Amino acid sequence: MAKRGEMTRDRILQATQDLILEGGFSATSIDRVLEATGLTKGAFFYHFKNKEALTRAVIERYSRKEQLQLADLMERSRNMTGDPLQQLLVCIGLLTEAMEKEITESGRINPGCLYGSYAYELPVVDHHARQAMQDTVIRWRGTIRAQLDRIAETYPPRSEVDLDALADNLLAVIEGGLILGRLMDDARQTLEHLRLYRNHLELLFNPPEQKAIS
Repeated sequence: MAKRGEMTRDRILQATQDLILEGGFSATSIDRVLEATGLTKGAFFYHFKNKEALTRAVIERYSRKEQLQLADLMERSRNMTGDPLQQLLVCIGLLTEAMEKEITESGRINPGCLYGSYAYELPVVDHHARQAMQDTVIRWRGTIRAQLDRIAETYPPRSEVDLDALADNLLAVIEGGLILGRLMDDARQTLEHLRLYRNHLELLFNPPEQKAIS
């Protein structure tokens, strides 16, 4: 019975996430969630007392999945190489491959990022949900910045660079690419910009080739 309840709760959360990505936070009413899931109001309110509680749960679930994905990609890249620069390049490459696979298998335009959908409606978003999003972005930034620190210690950058800004730049590339891809009806926008970011890292940190001594 408990497992069935968990499945129903997750079904509500996934349907809500899909609706928010499709039409935005304000347009996602409890009635629309009920229509999408085929559940009764009684079943819904058994799991969530109101829309604010639902919003917090959607954000927390999404944040956990995103953080676990980043941690998994970083772990896989570290298992493949001990070089900090190559680790981040591999990590971005794995992310690009995962996104490309999703696009190919789904045959649809990536609807975007849940945080991007919420960002345009922050004044009406529950404070706790907003804080949860900020906390997750800060953790992402910290993970990327820590890796950039290791890279800079191994390969001093060829030009002056703000590592905090460089960490934020990766997040901006992903979020901006998703928004641009949706606007231009081209899901591959994000993939191309991720490849450009990888190229930028290689140019910034890769040591110059040593000339052969004749």
